Amino acid sequence: MKIELIKIGKPTTPESRVLAEMYLTRTKVLNPIEGIEFKDLESLQTRNKTLFSPSQWIVALDERGKEWTSPELSQQFKKWLDDPAIKSVVFVIGGPYGLNDEIRKRANVVWSLSKGTLPSDLAWVMACEQIYRAFTILKGMPYHHA
Repeated sequence: MKIELIKIGKPTTPESRVLAEMYLTRTKVLNPIEGIEFKDLESLQTRNKTLFSPSQWIVALDERGKEWTSPELSQQFKKWLDDPAIKSVVFVIGGPYGLNDEIRKRANVVWSLSKGTLPSDLAWVMACEQIYRAFTILKGMPYHHA
């Protein structure tokens, strides 16, 4: 299954990009994943006329979403992997002003990393790490210490 992690807004520090790329690189060994950055929401909408295709499972990151433990997130991945109708999973992280209603409404699920509002760069790094952690749990690797 293809996974995309879309970040809207340029990173404010080079360190956040380095950390995000580190986890994306680690995850690629376990499952194909592509990190994509857009300068703003308009750039994303220009790329995708319909925003997202029906075969994509959209996960919008927003503090009003569902919170999952790392093992619960890994079980979500298992469900998505086992569903033949889902061709790809797309995680969307908003910029400094979050996501618009159109993306939240289109999302199949809204995921919250925290009840608190996080800076978009921190949410990006945390999402990358949690996706990596979920795959290590699925593969039975010793990264996650339960």
